[in-house]
Formats: sequence, C-alpha cells, structure tokens
Amino acid sequence: MSHDSPFSHFSAWVQNQGAACTSASLLIALGLLKVPSLPALGPATVALGAAHEYGAPGLLDYVSGRLDRRVEALAATRGVAVRSRTGLVLPGRPLRPRPGEVLIAHLAWGQERPGAYGTWGFSLLRPATWSTGGHSVVVLEATAGGGWRVLDPNHQGIQDWPRPGIAVTATRLSRGGT
Repeated sequence: MSHDSPFSHFSAWVQNQGAACTSASLLIALGLLKVPSLPALGPATVALGAAHEYGAPGLLDYVSGRLDRRVEALAATRGVAVRSRTGLVLPGRPLRPRPGEVLIAHLAWGQERPGAYGTWGFSLLRPATWSTGGHSVVVLEATAGGGWRVLDPNHQGIQDWPRPGIAVTATRLSRGGT
C-alpha cells in the first residue's frame, strides 16, 4: 500500500467472533471507506444476512447480489453511498485491489496464521463446511513478491502473506452509488 493511499488508517480493524469473518471484513472495509457509526459485529452479522449473531451469510448470498444489497443498505443508513460488487474469482487470475476500492477475498485456502496455511475447516467434498469453513480478509495490496498485505479479522494489525490465498469469491467496495 502506498503512503498516499486513502485507506492508510487502520483503526477500522474488527475482531472476528464465531463464523463472522465475512461480516468482520465487511465492517473493516466500510470503516476504511470512512462509513461512520457502524454497528457492533453481532448485530452487523444479522443485518448482512446471517441467521443468528456471529454467523455467516448464506452461501448463495455471495453470488446472488443479496450480500451486496445488504452492504449498500447498511452504509446508506449511515449516510454514505457505497457500491459493493461480489462475484466469483476465476482460478489462476491474480486478485488485487483496484485504485479507490477496498477488496475482500473470500477464501477456500490461505494463511491461517503466520507460517501456517490451510482451509479454516472448509472442504469442497463436505457441503456442511461450505458455510462454516473458509475465511474472509481485506486485501490491502498485492506485494511485488506475489503475496498480499491483509487486514485479517483473526489477527490484529497488518499481516504480510508471502503467498496469496485462493479465493472463491471476492467483494469490491468503493464510495459512490451503484
């Protein structure tokens, strides 16, 4: 991330609880976009589509546009127009934020903690893990060495990942209407 980046203020970090990493990452992203007075994580998870506090949105919410509409509505209730676009990530394509946006990678594989890689309990062969496994992080930048700098709701502070994660979907947020 360059020093002149509009997203260089990291006090927006939100601690993950339960299966709420997508909601925590979305709150981080909205905070980086300077959306004021965001809700606490528990109520935010329900507003973003979880069946209960600290749960994850439904699997189809990531590709149906429902998650995007909920993110935009949450920001709008705080007086800020935000555009949210979530879609599938093509395998093998590099994933990096574009100028003026905040990128959330919804991962099937990545750095669980420094030096340890895995799936956070996700297994493609076990459908029961599709809504509880995997992980979401805010990708701040792609590094020259091919890795990522991320804000991970499981680990406070900026994390340097030597290798990028493998994302199934990604959400791109920016200020401004749809």
